Amino acid sequence: MLADAEPLYDRDDWWRPGARVFASLRSVANTGLRLLDEWVGSEWYGRNVVDLGCGGGLLSVPLARRGAAVLGVDLAHGALRAARREEPGGWLAVAGDLADPPVVPGRTDVVLLSDVIEHVDDPALVMRQAASLLRPGGHLYVSTIARTWRSRWLAIRLAEGLGFVPRGTHSWESFVNPDELEAMAHAAGLRSVAARGHAPRIFATLWRRAIVLRKSRSLALSYSMLFGKDRD
Repeated sequence: MLADAEPLYDRDDWWRPGARVFASLRSVANTGLRLLDEWVGSEWYGRNVVDLGCGGGLLSVPLARRGAAVLGVDLAHGALRAARREEPGGWLAVAGDLADPPVVPGRTDVVLLSDVIEHVDDPALVMRQAASLLRPGGHLYVSTIARTWRSRWLAIRLAEGLGFVPRGTHSWESFVNPDELEAMAHAAGLRSVAARGHAPRIFATLWRRAIVLRKSRSLALSYSMLFGKDRD
């Protein structure tokens, strides 16, 4: 179900500080954690979280450390090993396809699709599956990249060309525009709650040799959206 980028990240050194391949992902994940606290609330103890396409757990391991009951799903066994090693006590990671995740539907408070939807073969199907996992009142968090000229130059030619992410990570044709993502979410029975654009902090990115994001009014590059499932 995942596209060809997955083998690039099927490794177990996601959390090693010297692993430059993951430096940008760790930085972007920190932005996502702050945004989740802003949108969903900073109290995670006791919440049920499913991280679809969790990789090494850059989002879900910190949430587990803060008391959330987290289930991570991914096909990359090396990445799952990294997540289990980093948070062996409060984090459950399982191998599974996002098109048919091994999760009981209708019981999850928050589902995460962070930097995933642009790597799957059928994003509408994955959105439907993610929505089916939510309990009434639950939320789906999605971060992805828009299919625009800005993303072609910044996310692929510059980011990959300068080595901030590995070459071949992204396919521009697979990027998802905000209106397309909203249409998929609404078709899956979800309502739009919030949206936030992101843009690189150029000097910080060049200095750290890793992507550092700032808020942006535009959704024409990287962006995050929150969707909600109405209560019965």
